Amino acid sequence: MLESMRKHAQGWLAKVLLGGIILSFALWGVGDYFSGNQIEKVAEIDGEIINNVDFLNNYQRQLSSYRNMLGDQFSKALADQLGVKNETIQTMVNRKLMLMEAAHLGLAAPDQAVLGTVQSNPAFKQGNNFDVNRYQSLVRQMGFSAPRDYEEFLRLNILIESLQQAITNTASITDEEVMARFKAKYEQRVLAALVVNPEDLIAGIEVSDEAAREWFASHGSLYQSPLKAAVQAVEINAADLVNDVEISEAMIEQAYVERQSEFITPEKRRASHILVRVERDAAPELLAEAEEKINAAKARLDKGEKFAAVAKSVSDDVTSSEGGDLGFFAQGAMVAEFEQAVFSDMKVGEVSDVIQTQFGFHLIKLTDIQAEQVKTLVQVKDQIEQSLLKQAGSEEAYRLSEDLDNALGMEGSLKAAAAKVNIKLQDLGLVTQQNMLANPLLASSKLLQGKVFSTMPGDAIEIVSVEDGRFVAMEVTQRLAPALMPYEEVVSRVYADVKADAARNKAQQIAEDILAKAKAGESIDALAQSFAKPKYISKLVRSTGEGDDAVWLTANVLASAFRTPASNWVSSTLHTPQGVAVVYVKNVKPADQAKFAEEQAAVRDEALKAKGAVRFARWMTSVRDRHEISINQKALDRF
Repeated sequence: MLESMRKHAQGWLAKVLLGGIILSFALWGVGDYFSGNQIEKVAEIDGEIINNVDFLNNYQRQLSSYRNMLGDQFSKALADQLGVKNETIQTMVNRKLMLMEAAHLGLAAPDQAVLGTVQSNPAFKQGNNFDVNRYQSLVRQMGFSAPRDYEEFLRLNILIESLQQAITNTASITDEEVMARFKAKYEQRVLAALVVNPEDLIAGIEVSDEAAREWFASHGSLYQSPLKAAVQAVEINAADLVNDVEISEAMIEQAYVERQSEFITPEKRRASHILVRVERDAAPELLAEAEEKINAAKARLDKGEKFAAVAKSVSDDVTSSEGGDLGFFAQGAMVAEFEQAVFSDMKVGEVSDVIQTQFGFHLIKLTDIQAEQVKTLVQVKDQIEQSLLKQAGSEEAYRLSEDLDNALGMEGSLKAAAAKVNIKLQDLGLVTQQNMLANPLLASSKLLQGKVFSTMPGDAIEIVSVEDGRFVAMEVTQRLAPALMPYEEVVSRVYADVKADAARNKAQQIAEDILAKAKAGESIDALAQSFAKPKYISKLVRSTGEGDDAVWLTANVLASAFRTPASNWVSSTLHTPQGVAVVYVKNVKPADQAKFAEEQAAVRDEALKAKGAVRFARWMTSVRDRHEISINQKALDRF
């Protein structure tokens, strides 16, 4: 088993190396600035600690992902309801365990694997080339302090994915399992449900002050103030530094001369061609046949036939339907032999002799010439002036950032350093996860958002480069840990929560009463009438939900309903976004066996992946059982 895992994992890593090409550019890195006495343990695996800073960075990335998915619907309350904190720490624990297992198996993700993955990512490319500046900028936008941090994150992912694939790739599947999955996937059902909505019951619920206070006392974690950080910041914005910059006519003229290549549109030529396709190293008889065919086309042209007509009837190129027209192109766009013919002393309307390229034999007709065009100084004056202003602003911003950095080394506080170099200090007040996006400075950069809660009072102040040519330095002067809020401040929330909880309990009881009567033989129509609840009937739907997007058809409803025989009630009540559901399976339409041959390969692949995922989950459970894991819930609750 271990040898098989090593084989699969190393094979996968080899693919990451992109065919063995070794890429040569350096890894970047920054120093660790977090002092040890401020670290708090959030989890521990066999004595190895996951601290609050690492957790916070991962937690913020998770929150950011949910925020991007859900937009304005996302809130801290929803994050707590979804269990994002627990999801984050459990994922981090699993990652640690997998890294331990990878080390035990002797797996590694070398620099070449990391760099190959980075350089092959199209997001980091400008055109077809890897762009270091774009890479650094995007990595910071993703919430990493520097490319080095992203590369280490990527290295761990490569190791973890290789280990996961090594385990899942050991799964196998039988023909019987494929058929069973096909039947389950393509079977369709019509479901019916009675749904008890707790919101319909809230109006009739009364809450006493005593009940509210008891709830508050036993649910204090719901009414904690958020973690707060008092933040001061300095922003150096290149765009704000150009107001007093004067760009002279001489500067513009000099830039025009130095950058003239930017303002030249090279000569372009338009041509049509007839291609008889044949490989350069084809058999002699094939070359002779192709040459005979192109010479015959040349003879037709010499007799006066239109070039476009001959191209349509003879040419093997995709342009034949357009009479061989290639449009306008500049030098460097075509293969050498073709380009040499077009950009020779041919006159417009002339047809070349037969030429041979790697594609075959060509006849080329020059149809038009666009002469080289040079934009005048008048045409590009404003463009150059704006460019020089931007350059001057960037240079001044960088100079100021250097001055501020030197001042920080001498003064020790951001306030004193800002005063020394005469830069305005911004007091951002008390920042929380909930209000940080309302601050324009923080909202503009995920990197800055991440630093707010990963920085402690007294930490070294770092000047970071963010989007749009800005430099920002932040100092956290105070951190306020979450604390139980006074009852009087949250009393309206407490009353609402008590009512909502009572309504949920009442809805659950009503749903259970409905289910009991249903199991006793009452029809769904009779139950809908006696309990005054709406009846929902689905369209034909698959276990995946395909066929009907009704809100009540959740994954747990479908999973339970597809395990229940036709004309039967699902054995327990089910929770849906609309309320507590009692579900009935009206009828079942089996999968169409005639489609099996067409779908077999795809179903087999899905079944293998599913079985591999189950195998991996079992393996992960066994790994967790072998290690001592502890979670510091109090530390989690502080976030």
